[in-house]
Amino acid sequence: MNNISKLAISKIKTGMTISLGGGHNVINLAEELHQSSITNITLCSPSELTRMNCKMLGMNVHPLDEIKRIDLAFDGCDSVDYQLNALKSGGGIHLFEKIAAQMSKEYILLVPEKRVQKELSSKVPLCIEVAEPAIKQVLNKCPNLKLQANIRLDQKVAALARSPEGNLLIDAFAKNWREIDQINQKICNTNGVVATSYFKNLATSLITTNTQDKAIEIKKGDLND
Repeated sequence: MNNISKLAISKIKTGMTISLGGGHNVINLAEELHQSSITNITLCSPSELTRMNCKMLGMNVHPLDEIKRIDLAFDGCDSVDYQLNALKSGGGIHLFEKIAAQMSKEYILLVPEKRVQKELSSKVPLCIEVAEPAIKQVLNKCPNLKLQANIRLDQKVAALARSPEGNLLIDAFAKNWREIDQINQKICNTNGVVATSYFKNLATSLITTNTQDKAIEIKKGDLND
C-alpha cells in the first residue's frame, strides 16, 4: 500500500458511501480498498474508466445518478494551489467530478507533492467543455481574455476529443493563472459553455507526501502564502 492510499483508506469507515474519481492515486486506492477488511460501503464514481476498473476487481460501483449522498469523495488533480483550488483538466470529465464534489461531505484530492504550489501551474490548461454549435464563439472570446486556446484532439484516434456527453473540449492556456477567477467566470457566462476544469472552493482537504515521503493531509487554511 502506498503512503497516500494508506492515509486515504484510514478515513473510510463501515457504512460510508464513497466516490472514487479519476487518476492513478484513485485507482491505487480502489485496489487497496478491494483488499481491505472494510465492509458495507457503497461505491460510486463520476469516471467511466474508474467504474470499469472497479468492476474488473469485482467491486460493485454505481454511477452518480443512483446515489443520494456521498460521505467521502476522493479525486486526483493536475494542479492545486495553497487555497486548495484545483485544475482538473486532463480527464475532461469535470462536469461529473464537480457533481460528485458538491454531493460530498468531504472532497479530498490525492495528489503528488510536486503538484501542490502557491499558484496553479501555467503548464496546465483550463479545459472548457463546450456544446459544438458554440465552439467558434468560445474560441473567438479566448484571445480577449489573453488565452491561447485550441480544440483538444483525441490521442487514440484521428478525431476531436469529446466529453462523455458528446461535447467538445477546448484547452486554454494563460501566461499565469493569477486572474483565473475572473477568467473562469467570463468563460462560464459564454453561451454554450457546459463546465470548466477549475474547481474553486470545492476541495475540503488534500492528501500528499512531504519531503520525507510521509503521507500528510492538508486542510484549507493549513498552507501559508
